[in-house]
Amino acid sequence: MGGRERSLQVLSTALKMEEKGRRYYQQAAAESRNELARRIFQTLADEEEAHVEHLRRLWVELDGGARWTDRSLRDEVDEGLLQATTEDIRSFFSLVAHQHAATFQPEGDDLTALELSIQFEDQAVSFYQNQLDLAEDPMERRFLKAMIEEEREHHGALVELRGFLSDTGAWLGEEASVDRAEQIGPEDGSEGESE
Repeated sequence: MGGRERSLQVLSTALKMEEKGRRYYQQAAAESRNELARRIFQTLADEEEAHVEHLRRLWVELDGGARWTDRSLRDEVDEGLLQATTEDIRSFFSLVAHQHAATFQPEGDDLTALELSIQFEDQAVSFYQNQLDLAEDPMERRFLKAMIEEEREHHGALVELRGFLSDTGAWLGEEASVDRAEQIGPEDGSEGESE
């Protein structure tokens, strides 16, 4: 299979995978009885929808004869990378977790959905990593690396949510310890300077 055909097949498979993830996260959000889990699952569904739209545009460009080196395709890769919101998902989770900590009641169904979500994100990382290993074009490699990073961010947020759902008190204690450690100076243990 040639370069363009392989790329189209990768994008086609990725589209199916991301669409499946979007549907799953929407269903998990709709079925969750916990506000925190519902908001996190909906945020992930929204992110997967953004991935689907981005992948669809890339597929249309490549299917229309574009090459990874064409400006239109490079711009689409760059635009998708700029629109990525996953870097904010962990800070969003932390904020929402603290807002809901006092009223939080874990649900077994949420934990089950969470475990399946973590597996899904692991599979996505593996898929993109395998494709990265096969990709030769630098722009395609850049795109695949970005997708790996986004899926790893999703995975990290889900692992944090699992920790929160499993033991809220311990999770909140760890968050406070991390916040405090970031304020302490690295050498002498003194308070860090504020700018």
